[in-house]
Amino acid sequence: MNDMIDMSRFTEAKSDQLNADDLIGAPRTVTVTRVVGAEGDQPIAVHYENDGGKPFKPCKTIRRVLLAIWGRYANDYVGRSMTLYRDDGVQFGGLQVGGIRISHMSHIDKETVVVVAKSKGKKAGMKILPLKVEQQQTEDPAAKWARAYMAKVASAPDVERMDEYVASKADRLASLKDANANLHSQCVAAVATKRARFELEDHREGPTDEQRGEGFTEDEDGEA
Repeated sequence: MNDMIDMSRFTEAKSDQLNADDLIGAPRTVTVTRVVGAEGDQPIAVHYENDGGKPFKPCKTIRRVLLAIWGRYANDYVGRSMTLYRDDGVQFGGLQVGGIRISHMSHIDKETVVVVAKSKGKKAGMKILPLKVEQQQTEDPAAKWARAYMAKVASAPDVERMDEYVASKADRLASLKDANANLHSQCVAAVATKRARFELEDHREGPTDEQRGEGFTEDEDGEA
């Protein structure tokens, strides 16, 4: 019997994070659900839909790419997508060990080149192409609602408008807890992170672009 066997299933590294070897011959497009900070050599963990407990922990080079393309605040990345692939040319300790790189990212409308350090004293441009994500009609309604909710929270111009929106969706959020506790926790964390950002901005002088009302619209798509 010649069954079609996917060899990638039997070569995945046993780890608590996505590894370059997991992407051998199979680039992966992921949609961010939350970003968590931590101490140590890998201070950022990017969780994504169906990550199976193996978040993407970008190296410093890729963290700089994320900063250049999507901006300073990682909470704004929720709901955005990127295509990850294995670059065999990545070196460590003089050996080509391979590493994870990004080829495409959503929320850009043209090819963008980010200049990053390639080796000691040398820099190179990393090309990022725009990614157009088409939502599947079979998508889980709870996941779709949660993503829209977190995106709306992330774009709130001020804490008052955010609290009004959160209060208007309180019943729906409560029902999500019974349907999917993990998604509910992500939504709650998104609100807490955004609130902390507002508190930080309160100590700065002058209004931000978001506080002037840019980038926030009320339920245009009716999804959240």
